[in-house]
Amino acid sequence: MIGPKCASTRRLLTFHRPKSFLIFPIFLLNILSADCWKSSAPEARYTGLMRPRRLSTRPTSSVRHRSGAGEPLLLLHGFSSCAEAWMPIVPALERRHEVIAVTFHGHRGGPRLPATFGHTISESADLAEAELDAAGFGRVHIVGNSLGGWLAIELARRGRALSVVALSPAGGWESGSAQQRRVKGVFRRIRAALHVGGPLAPLLARFAVSRRIALGNIVARPERLTPAQARTIIEASWKCDAFEGVLGAVEREPPPQPIHSIPCPIRIVWGSRDRILPMSGYSERWRAIIPGAEWVELPGAGHVPMYDDPDGVARAILEVTSRASDARAVAQ
Repeated sequence: MIGPKCASTRRLLTFHRPKSFLIFPIFLLNILSADCWKSSAPEARYTGLMRPRRLSTRPTSSVRHRSGAGEPLLLLHGFSSCAEAWMPIVPALERRHEVIAVTFHGHRGGPRLPATFGHTISESADLAEAELDAAGFGRVHIVGNSLGGWLAIELARRGRALSVVALSPAGGWESGSAQQRRVKGVFRRIRAALHVGGPLAPLLARFAVSRRIALGNIVARPERLTPAQARTIIEASWKCDAFEGVLGAVEREPPPQPIHSIPCPIRIVWGSRDRILPMSGYSERWRAIIPGAEWVELPGAGHVPMYDDPDGVARAILEVTSRASDARAVAQ
């Protein structure tokens, strides 16, 4: 059963696939794009945490960027991405928060995967909670994109979030559904394409036309990416050691369960031009299982909206964190 849409959700737009007409390696990269913590609080566990002043140097730490001051805001990237995906919006966020961006285990630039890791959301949440505990955090604001959005919602379920903003969260499918099969098939094509396209990342990232063809399903306006941003997106997927493990876990992972009484403010944001997880087909389950969530559509944004509309994404996040902080201050 599909829950009612909030008034804040605008009409869905028609999705158009970019045409692939360039050289063979660029065509393959088009497949890749198809479906490719802390604050200086006086209390040790505040509603959240006590903050160590230095980044952890432990090899198991996933923290790759920390800046700003204020209540802690944790950023969780999508599958086969990395912490750099958040850089377009970090300057806006760090004016109000201490921003912590992590790179997941087994992803480019992140710590090694634990030997027995099964790539489930539950195990990923266990790793995240262990890092929160090690850093002295109780709860933090959490923002996640795609796989990171699903993980953010799971951490909220466990009581670790002050607020959550999930950008196009993964997991919006039933076991054995056409949507689940599509996601798995897309990932397999991505992996095959990366064997050829990954080594060509510097070349493909150099020209606007090749960025548009290679990454047209990852972001809505790939020609606006800088060569460095485009190269990071391609190479992060290519050098993701967890790729096969996550791919194998897609069928084993049970769908997310209902959250009837939300533990904190939750906003779900979806780009109207998301071609990896189109809103129509991948948002309905989330609407049904979190009826108390707020919904916002970002017009013209793709699956990784931080590149398409950094101002809009930052605003969507800060509205939620500010309201949550104000409500907590009043309650105290």
